[in-house]
Amino acid sequence: MNHDAILALVLETARAYRLAMNAEGEEAIEPDTSLFGPGGALDSIGLVSVVIELEQKLSDLSGTDVSLMNDRAMSRSHNPFRTPRALAEYAHGQLSAKPAV
Repeated sequence: MNHDAILALVLETARAYRLAMNAEGEEAIEPDTSLFGPGGALDSIGLVSVVIELEQKLSDLSGTDVSLMNDRAMSRSHNPFRTPRALAEYAHGQLSAKPAV
């Protein structure tokens, strides 16, 4: 999957979660929207839910297991969960590092 397709998937997943939580009146989630923290679009449960659903979607589409919440993500100097764009870049890197099936 290319970066743009992953970004679209991140945005779709985060927006669908917010819609399911009846948060449609809040600010739209865009590529550089803060996902978590003060003023973030998601609370901690929302972030975990979105990342788990995204892992499942990416695994289904790529045919390989994808783990985004791991020691590597938590030890990075730049939080991969800060914006949809950062999450997409991290996910793309994780998929690119996997051997081709």
